[in-house]
Amino acid sequence: MEAVKRPLQLLEIEKELSGPDRRDALRRHDAVLAGLEKRIADAMDAGLSPEEYSKTERLREANVLARKLLRLAVREADEP
Repeated sequence: MEAVKRPLQLLEIEKELSGPDRRDALRRHDAVLAGLEKRIADAMDAGLSPEEYSKTERLREANVLARKLLRLAVREADEP
């Protein structure tokens, strides 16, 4: 039986972003969010119903915010 990987928990991500390899963690997590951003843009470009468009727009805004928070978390960890 193949082991199922569980998603990272928020606390684990926070620890990664404040640890010694925080720049690598930032790049990894940001790449995931960038991929999601691309998928959202593709879906919106393909055309969505007004209801789905509204939901997808909120998801896009949350994704932008998540990317900003990643950068702030690493910047804060870099400050003395």
